[in-house]
Amino acid sequence: MGLLASPEIRAGDEAYWRTVREAYTVPTDFTQLEYGWYHPGANRVLAAEMEAMRQGQLRGAHYKRGEMNAEREAARVDLARVAGADPEEVILTRNATEALAIVIRGMPLASGDGIVHSDQDYPSVVEAIEQRARTEGVVAQTARLPLHPHSDDEVVRCFEAAVTPRTRAIVITHVINHSGQVVPVRAVAEMARRHRLQVIVDAAHSFGQLAYTVKDLDCDYLGSSLHKWLGAPLGTGLLFVRRDRIEALQPLFPDTRLPATDVRKLEHFGNRPDSAHRGLREAIRWHESIGTPVKQARLNLLQRRWTSQVRSLPRVKLLTPADPARHGAIGTFAVEGMEPETVARRLLEEHRIFVNAVHHPVVRGVRVTPGLPSSVVDIDAFVEALRSIAR
Repeated sequence: MGLLASPEIRAGDEAYWRTVREAYTVPTDFTQLEYGWYHPGANRVLAAEMEAMRQGQLRGAHYKRGEMNAEREAARVDLARVAGADPEEVILTRNATEALAIVIRGMPLASGDGIVHSDQDYPSVVEAIEQRARTEGVVAQTARLPLHPHSDDEVVRCFEAAVTPRTRAIVITHVINHSGQVVPVRAVAEMARRHRLQVIVDAAHSFGQLAYTVKDLDCDYLGSSLHKWLGAPLGTGLLFVRRDRIEALQPLFPDTRLPATDVRKLEHFGNRPDSAHRGLREAIRWHESIGTPVKQARLNLLQRRWTSQVRSLPRVKLLTPADPARHGAIGTFAVEGMEPETVARRLLEEHRIFVNAVHHPVVRGVRVTPGLPSSVVDIDAFVEALRSIAR
């Protein structure tokens, strides 16, 4: 099938996806359907990272004082290209938690100032806000989001209901990790602009999976892990800071050497595994060879393949929106009368399928996340396994 075919057509080209699967080392003792926590990179990514690691071990300080800085700067340029950003607005972090902590801890806020977040945000993000609340009197303001919104306006209204005259910023999780719901970031950001709020986007589950640029989202800050949907090595993350926000943002790790307007002041982490940057660059090349729109279409196809089949099962309740515009790869379900851990355990013990039990005040169920190596055979086997468990 030609490269000019639409993403939707290429998403269903099983011959093509068999070649993609062959680019990975896939476990043979179980079926991996928990790519959401960590999506291992293609073999070529691991090879690039390992070669850089060998060079570091062989040459030590000669490597770190030589190629290290050039490698990191090249990775910054590559990453900025994927994000649709200026390299001078991008730093390489170790994960999304660190990236977002830099922003939430470093924003200039006074006692009584508020940060809006949702009731389904990632715990580490909420904890960063709560820490400022405990130590500085910043107010955590919670928006209550529906599991199955009927429109973007409904979601926007939920966020806006939490805004007060003292609100200064808003955190928007692009793809909710518990349920897979895609939040309409741009629509929420437009509301936030009317209230003169700074916009922080948690893109841990959208970057590399959904087709967009930071400009599309109209955000001031965006943080993401790269070991998820970009398939980069563990220990790689991204922080985008809009140029006019850099000077006021204080580093999480002290830096008094660089100018306040240099985004690299936020990147003063000390020694870290530089080999990950080589792997990151290779992951970006692999990602770009497939293309984000094609990845998004494929992952949506795999998610809908199983959700459409189990939606009618009497005891199964889906906790992820059905609208294709409101979900990506992740889908979460609950089985009436069964604990999530029981369902996950039986899937692994009886059917050798690995998924994740989710315990959250709003979302309590089993998360299923196919990845690029996943096949329709994997998905169909999961559906049959769930039918047998949920009888």
